[in-house]
Amino acid sequence: MGRSARGLVAGLDALIMIGLAFTATGGRLDLAGAHGPVWGAAAAAVVCAGVVVLSGPAVLAWGAIGFIAFAGLLSAAAPDLAIAALALALMPLVPRPRGSLALGLAIAVAVALAVPLVPRIPV
Repeated sequence: MGRSARGLVAGLDALIMIGLAFTATGGRLDLAGAHGPVWGAAAAAVVCAGVVVLSGPAVLAWGAIGFIAFAGLLSAAAPDLAIAALALALMPLVPRPRGSLALGLAIAVAVALAVPLVPRIPV
């Protein structure tokens, strides 16, 4: 599958995630509480699509996948299998860091486990 096709599919995945976030939150964009992970996962899906289309850094895409995995599996509203499935759907589309799937998965796991440790910014 070429870069254009992968970019199209990643863009469609991002649109689906934005639709899920809109439905789950009633269209509210407030980033406090339970809405943060859902809208953050939508933003991360857009980042992944951008990396695919622009041939951006693979590390950025795998970090975004890690955030999506956090939102689907480890956040307060977890488990959300639709969000977790999005993380899985993006994995074959984004470039692999140094050509290694294992390194990409390690980056995603590290980000997913580190997100809860980041101090919350009061809004």
